[in-house]
Amino acid sequence: MKKPGEKRLTFAVCVSGYNWEWDYRIINGILRKCQKNDVNLLIFNSLMLKGDFPKGIEITKNLVRGESEIFNLINYDLVDGVILLGDSIYRRKSIQEISDKCDLHKIPCININDVRTKLKHNVYLENTHAMELVVDHLVKVHNCKRINFIGGYPDNKETIERLAAYKKILTENNIPIQEERIDYGHFWKHSVECVEKMLEFDVPEAIVCANDTMAVLISDYLKNRGFKIPQDIIITGFDGINDAFAYHPTITTVSSDFESTGARTYEMMEELIKGNKDIGDITIQSELIIQESCGCMHLQKEEHNFIDSRYNEKNFTLDFNKRLVKTNIYISDSNTSDEIYYHLLSGAESFGFKRFTFCLNADLENSSKFFFSNNDQNNYGIAKNLFEVYLDENSKVCRKDFEASQLLSYDFLNGPEPVVMTFSPLYYKTYFLGYMAFEPVKLKLEVDGDYFFLYSLQAANEIQSFYVKRELEIINKIDYMTGLYNRRGMDKVCKDILDELKYEKKHLYMLCADIDNLKIINDKYGHEAGDSAIIQIASAIKKVFADYACIRTGGDEFCIIISEDKKINVEKMIKKVDEELKIYNKNSQLPYSLLCSCGYYSLDSDKFISFEDMQNKADRNLYEVKAKHHQKKLFAPKI
Repeated sequence: MKKPGEKRLTFAVCVSGYNWEWDYRIINGILRKCQKNDVNLLIFNSLMLKGDFPKGIEITKNLVRGESEIFNLINYDLVDGVILLGDSIYRRKSIQEISDKCDLHKIPCININDVRTKLKHNVYLENTHAMELVVDHLVKVHNCKRINFIGGYPDNKETIERLAAYKKILTENNIPIQEERIDYGHFWKHSVECVEKMLEFDVPEAIVCANDTMAVLISDYLKNRGFKIPQDIIITGFDGINDAFAYHPTITTVSSDFESTGARTYEMMEELIKGNKDIGDITIQSELIIQESCGCMHLQKEEHNFIDSRYNEKNFTLDFNKRLVKTNIYISDSNTSDEIYYHLLSGAESFGFKRFTFCLNADLENSSKFFFSNNDQNNYGIAKNLFEVYLDENSKVCRKDFEASQLLSYDFLNGPEPVVMTFSPLYYKTYFLGYMAFEPVKLKLEVDGDYFFLYSLQAANEIQSFYVKRELEIINKIDYMTGLYNRRGMDKVCKDILDELKYEKKHLYMLCADIDNLKIINDKYGHEAGDSAIIQIASAIKKVFADYACIRTGGDEFCIIISEDKKINVEKMIKKVDEELKIYNKNSQLPYSLLCSCGYYSLDSDKFISFEDMQNKADRNLYEVKAKHHQKKLFAPKI
């Protein structure tokens, strides 16, 4: 445990597609060491599904950009070391960028299982020799000669390596290589179609699969066709995932010790932090795991582990789908952002997190700024100012403002116990909305990881949809040139005030203003000068009457509607508008001065007539003021 006042070590892990079993098992190995040694662990998880895509298929730029942005959230002043699961990260530039930032901040960086990007410190998982172990076992122990191979995609790196190992052992044992015995199952269900085609050629003695998932799917298909495993056909897999051990018969496979890989990586990081510079790369060897599907182990009575795991997954799927539908129904009827967040946060309960929050760009809640409608690419990237949304113990939506450098709105790194916190992106097309922060109860997302990816997409879409709709409603009521309300906005303001008057008494004020001698400015100096005059007068009005509804009702005509519990000095506020314009005129380089005339009408709500009548009376007062301005010849060129 850390001593009072002592800073706890904090490690960061960067991973993409944190739903593959070996990823979470490696991180689990790191986590166990962190918890044992009182170290915080921050996981920056892009959620992008790490696909083994065939050549020519690429993920869209917006998706790559949106997912990779989460790595820019790392505050290198808060972390003492960074660990990359480089093989999982789709955007290769991110790996070098993170490494360079670590160098800049003089903290160690370790890359795991990534032969494509070699950094100063690396941990490798040996894979090529592992496939040789499988095929060699089939040839020498089981005397197999008709051995078929099913890889992932033809252009996939792992498939190429494992196929080369398969061919090498056959060649060394003088077994001819037949192309009819080689096919590509895309690491998934297409493998069954491959077997159907192979059986038309002959019945092989063994089928070597490039991963355990295909081995399980093929075994299931063959058993349904009446074949016995391993008596009729031997099946082997690769990777050593949980399904290989839970299925019946258990699948002979090869595997690296992933949790040991995580633990060894942690130990390397510890030594680097201590200043040990003589640390070389580490290679974790794979091992052959003999099980029932090759016939070396006696077939046990079929257990229910595999069925139970699939049953549990089905239950999770049903629960997730129900929550998703329920969330969609409630969100569709929501009118405020708090209602949206309440339903989204409640919908995340399927995942059983200790803590789950949204950390969002503060501009989303700033109604004076248009986040989606200004086509400003600066809305991309993690904003400096954010707000965190979470549910308190009474399931009430709460918000706290903070800066992105803090990662969260509270000091979560220096509590009594070490923390594991995961950060994942929220984005929509070219707009980065923010991120989700969650503290998992268990570090195991191979089942619900895909579902969490779907949930995150739904959350981003719902948040974006709400704020876009709100912006469009605001834009529909806003005058584009001045930013004041237009006549549609005026109608909405009047309706809202009338609704208020049903329940409480108010003091009402209607002010009308227009620009003095705008026609002269337009005729003498051009319409651009006239537009500038309108904007400057609107700015002065908006500054003085910031708390009230300011409306542009016509070309050079404005209106301010005030509803207050107590009487206010309107004439004093009108004088402040004049003072603002005097300051502007003094500092401007224009050959003329800007002035406006303003009249008003007031009454108590119990004597209310109509807003139209109030506006007419305020207008009459306005023209009396304007007439006085003309008599004084206040509009004149500057001397």
